Amino acid sequence: MARLCRAALLLGLAGTSLVLAQGPRKAAPAFELQDGDRVVFLGNSFFERARQHGYLETSLTLRWPGRKVTFRNLGWDGDTVFGHSRTGGRRRSVFGNPEEGFGKLIAHLRELDPSVIFVAYGWNESFAGEPGAAGFQKGLERLLKEAGAENRRFVLLSPTPAERGFGAELPFRKTGQPAGPDYVSQRNAILKSYRDAVASVAGKGGHHFVDLFSTLKQGKEPYSTNGIHPGTAGYRTIARIMARSLHLPEPVVALDSKEAESLRHTVVKKNTLYFHRWRPRNDAFVYGERKNEQAIAQTEPVKFEPFVTVQETAIRKQLEALK
Repeated sequence: MARLCRAALLLGLAGTSLVLAQGPRKAAPAFELQDGDRVVFLGNSFFERARQHGYLETSLTLRWPGRKVTFRNLGWDGDTVFGHSRTGGRRRSVFGNPEEGFGKLIAHLRELDPSVIFVAYGWNESFAGEPGAAGFQKGLERLLKEAGAENRRFVLLSPTPAERGFGAELPFRKTGQPAGPDYVSQRNAILKSYRDAVASVAGKGGHHFVDLFSTLKQGKEPYSTNGIHPGTAGYRTIARIMARSLHLPEPVVALDSKEAESLRHTVVKKNTLYFHRWRPRNDAFVYGERKNEQAIAQTEPVKFEPFVTVQETAIRKQLEALK
């Protein structure tokens, strides 16, 4: 009996040591959009292209049709958790150096003051290989810390997998050596380490986590248009994956219904208008090296706001009709 007690005690201490070694884990509360929530989509091409399809926002909106929730898409092609895409512009005049670019990203978030932020990063950072995953994780933690505020909730999305069927699955061969794993397999082995980094940050911070990498990798139907970027069918699938992962309530109408399609088109119109509001084509006159030539151009982006509001009102009316 004494031996059994000692064994149980040792097992208990070992389990305690394992928990301490892994660090505290916070359980994310059930995800729900509250009345008055301001949602931001922040990330790379995944979110910038999502605005052209509207499925993610439409899916979320239809779960709580009676609640007034606004959405803003800040996705930027090629961006990273360090804000690299936001450092450029014509002659690097928009944001300056990378630290200034990251600062502008955070300043934009604070201006919008979102209560919920969906974050999708990792694909572009993954080209640093598996050794770069640790730096990416630190960058993601820094981003969440700087973007955080009291009662602000985060939903972290993993990178999507590389997909076969686009000519990238040829064996990788070095001169004089036998062929190794194909390129897609290599990329996915690396992307998995970045998925793990996102999952780790979510677990430690008590944030919601959506594992797109594993789920899409197991899917039978293609989700992308080029092996990387989701297409129309891909975003429809991802909207359903998010709904299952976050345990969302059923939508008030089916996502493939005529009513949902009408709503989605209005969502896309609103997203396009907001894109031109914060990413004007004439940025050289608004932000850059020619801003002193036409001062009136700097007053133009804000003029998109009333048009964005018109589309948001149309969205509310469509949702009211569905209740």
